[in-house]
Amino acid sequence: MNASMPPDQFTDPVEPAPHDSDAQSAAKAGRLRAEADKLEAFCVVVRAASAAADHAAFVEVSRAASQALHAKFGGGSITSVFTWLTGREGSAALESVLAGEVALTGPLSIQQVVEAVDLAKKAELLRQKR
Repeated sequence: MNASMPPDQFTDPVEPAPHDSDAQSAAKAGRLRAEADKLEAFCVVVRAASAAADHAAFVEVSRAASQALHAKFGGGSITSVFTWLTGREGSAALESVLAGEVALTGPLSIQQVVEAVDLAKKAELLRQKR
């Protein structure tokens, strides 16, 4: 006969330890915080770009935004900012903020973020029509 099997081999697995759910909650909170920070930073870029008085000012905003995005997020451009804000990830980040799952911590109010996202959507529509 084969070697004896441990008696608990076919028992139900033990429930996950409470710290597992704490770790999952912490991971979710960290992800939401990172997405909210990105949302707000990207909205600052949109607001600066929309306030540019002319092409030269827009180019300067674009250059500064690229440097800031590289420093904070490892890369990015004005185009990627608009694309992210109007895409699935940006929408999810905005919904998390609006639902109160995560608070904004930067200089913008919720209303300013919503307005910047709307500006990004309008700009993306115009860009796609060209």
